[in-house]
Amino acid sequence: MAILLVIADDPSLISFLPDWVEAIAMPLVPTGLAALASYKAKHTPRPDLPANQR
Repeated sequence: MAILLVIADDPSLISFLPDWVEAIAMPLVPTGLAALASYKAKHTPRPDLPANQR
């Protein structure tokens, strides 16, 4: 979220983009970061499942 706040405070960082791309890119930043974080997160194995379903 800090990246989104920096971009919102200083719009010159993305001013080189066309206006319609800026409108699309702003919501995609936190979405992409959340997707990346969830992909990289360590997952806990479920010991209650049989070995072939883990």
